[in-house]
Amino acid sequence: MKFEQLPNEIFVECFQYLNAPDIFYSFDRLNYQFYILIRNVHLHLNFEQVKKSLFNEFCQTIRINPTIKRNIIYLKLSNIGTYGQIQSFISLFALNEFIHLRSLSFIDEVFHRTSQEQQQVSSILTLLPDLHRFYAPRWKIEAEVISKTKIQVLTLWMYRPTSIYGISAVTSLRVCYCTVPDLQSILNYTSMLKYIKIDSFQGYDMQYNIHYNMEYKMRCNADGSYKYDFSKICAVHLKQLHLDRSLTSFELIEQLLKCFPNLKIFSIVAINARNMIDANLWQHLIKSSLPLLRVFNFNFGCHYSDSYDNMLIKLSPFQTDFWRQHNWYINYAVGNEFTSVYTIPYSFTHYTLTTAMKKYNSPSTNGLNEFDNVKYLSLLAGAIRDDSSWHFRNVQSLSLASTRDYRVEDDEYEMKIENLKKMVNLSNITELEITERCVIKSELLFEILKQMPNISSLILKNQIISSFYINHELCELLNKKIKILYYTDPSWYHYTKIQDIDWFCKTFSNVEELHCDIDNVDDALLILTKCSKLSRIKVKCANISIYTWFEDNARTFNVYINYELKHDDPYDTTLSDSY
Repeated sequence: MKFEQLPNEIFVECFQYLNAPDIFYSFDRLNYQFYILIRNVHLHLNFEQVKKSLFNEFCQTIRINPTIKRNIIYLKLSNIGTYGQIQSFISLFALNEFIHLRSLSFIDEVFHRTSQEQQQVSSILTLLPDLHRFYAPRWKIEAEVISKTKIQVLTLWMYRPTSIYGISAVTSLRVCYCTVPDLQSILNYTSMLKYIKIDSFQGYDMQYNIHYNMEYKMRCNADGSYKYDFSKICAVHLKQLHLDRSLTSFELIEQLLKCFPNLKIFSIVAINARNMIDANLWQHLIKSSLPLLRVFNFNFGCHYSDSYDNMLIKLSPFQTDFWRQHNWYINYAVGNEFTSVYTIPYSFTHYTLTTAMKKYNSPSTNGLNEFDNVKYLSLLAGAIRDDSSWHFRNVQSLSLASTRDYRVEDDEYEMKIENLKKMVNLSNITELEITERCVIKSELLFEILKQMPNISSLILKNQIISSFYINHELCELLNKKIKILYYTDPSWYHYTKIQDIDWFCKTFSNVEELHCDIDNVDDALLILTKCSKLSRIKVKCANISIYTWFEDNARTFNVYINYELKHDDPYDTTLSDSY
């Protein structure tokens, strides 16, 4: 049977797994059968990491064939690396014309959007009858709008429902920033929730504490902190709760968890949380209030003033029979004035290994597959040592860092590269970061990169040293491997000058995404013309003249260009733009 003779049902099934631009690029001109078919099937349109030329081309396809809008059920727009894409798409099309849209995603680097943009999107959400998933982690959409939709799966920067909006249909909620008063409102007026994830959970919002105090009638303690009352809340439908970066006390978490009698899965990350590290308190809470809890993942860290031995005594109750009976295995690591205690396998994606950390494994597991979930690892120089208790098999992004009072010397790293290979599986790494205080010789960087066959992204926060220019092996490797390059000073008041622009353009001629500081027009033109594979560039302008040049010329290039003034306030978007 020939390919085109296959039943349409098979193609329709396959198209569910393909991106709409790829479908049209591959099938639109094959024959009349496919021409008709691809215009009458449900389409998934994902513009994340799509080149500007392809974005423009498919937008033109939609404009020529407006009926396509009725077939799109999934739409993802992204400003990350594809700067200004969301605004461009919204300016071209009225989203309410995508009448059968079921899932809508806006992925952005910043959370501040203009009131006009917020209002424009808000008005559209209520006009999409089939929309059940809205993902916009850097957007603020009023709860009143959400309550008028059928959205069930919701991700926003923050969410503050009140009684006047009624009960929403949301069953799965993720918010990036949430205070305790916000969560009280969520639990009161989003009663069907089964799943909650909070990226940053605060005891109270310093900026709005007076407002909250009046609105929620919170009593004030003698020290100025607030008492929260969860006693009248009973969220019987909630099965999962995930709290990342929690800046709260155990007492508050205890009150909160008592509201969830049917909770089955709970995870929490709390650094600087001294009173969280008490196994007996957790044991009592779980026995008395969480009878159905079967998955409990945590990572608690704190700075301590007790003696080393006293801290070990305090941690030992986390490895008693109670925890083992629940199959909750717990390790802890104690370093110079810092302690970390966590369930294993370590269930979170980021980990920082500091100098002089000594690990104590649960006797039941001996650390087997302990850090398999870690994808982003930061290694301080002093932590790279011959210690078999630390092993990271699945790291994708590795950062070599240093403390303020510990400057890494080249020869130290040379001695430790063998230890690094023992601690980290370098073959899975796709991104390497060299932080400000890590001074590494070109020969050593070459040896490290050679051990990373899948490396494609390099972050350099140091000035490129002169030895890089004459190390031909390193230059060839960088040219062959690196597709994404960050070469910028993280400070808003300094910039990293490209000393040899010809060498830079030749060495990184295959880069597709570039983040850099630029102080003159000539360098900008050379990069945009010599780096022919470049599709995305983010520039921090060292002066107003180069910023003005980008303002006048950015739209003339077939490249996503984002530019902002280096010395300006990073939270002020008036001097930031994209094309």
